[in-house]
Amino acid sequence: MRIAFLFVMALAAALAVACGSGVSEVEHNAAVSAARAAGFTEGREAGYAEAEARYQAELAMMEAEERHVGVALGEWSLTVTPNTVPSGVIEFTASNGGPEDPHEVVIFRTDLPIQDLLAIAEANQTERGFLPEEGVPGVEFIAEIEEFEVGQAASGEWLLTAGRYVLLCNIVDEDEIGEDGHPEAHFLEGMWAEFFVT
Repeated sequence: MRIAFLFVMALAAALAVACGSGVSEVEHNAAVSAARAAGFTEGREAGYAEAEARYQAELAMMEAEERHVGVALGEWSLTVTPNTVPSGVIEFTASNGGPEDPHEVVIFRTDLPIQDLLAIAEANQTERGFLPEEGVPGVEFIAEIEEFEVGQAASGEWLLTAGRYVLLCNIVDEDEIGEDGHPEAHFLEGMWAEFFVT
């Protein structure tokens, strides 16, 4: 309504100039510019309000449909239950069954086969057995539940969209040397699991 009113006012000013009513060309141009600016501002604000309302509605829906996923950690396994959930806000609760080592959960989004990820970690010149969290084509770091001790639990929640994910323990223990002569790398020892969001 406001845009239409301003447009009519600008048109009236233009007609007044054409009819020689005393409205100068400068005043006419100013009226047209004001109408355009008001229309642009109102349109932009309306667009923003609509987008914000849509975002809040989607967020509320996702939060209402919060998913709960359990992650069991131990030497040397990582199990996700369930391993497939619908997209939305997903809460991961990890428990460390030990019997000896602290563990963590790192979430990557990737379509690369697990053997490729293991090969990348094994070839890591900086820290053998550690899957880099950045700079690996086709691998996106999503989130992490940081290292925690045996007998404890830790959790985190993130909004995940549809896709394939890999959860793993990315700890490399420099104080523990394996039979192969390298520091103990939990990912290479088998602490990983695929996870799917639909």
